[in-house]
Amino acid sequence: MLTVHHLGKSQSERIVWLCEELGVPYALKIYARDPVTILAPADYKKLHPM
Repeated sequence: MLTVHHLGKSQSERIVWLCEELGVPYALKIYARDPVTILAPADYKKLHPM
């Protein structure tokens, strides 16, 4: 099973859409941006520094 690490308001929405269209099973791990700075949380940055 694929795990999609989804950061709100990002291009990962395309991966979720693609999995749904193709019927690919996936697990969704959702991360929320900081409401003031709109930056990714530290947990997400550990996975992907960009």
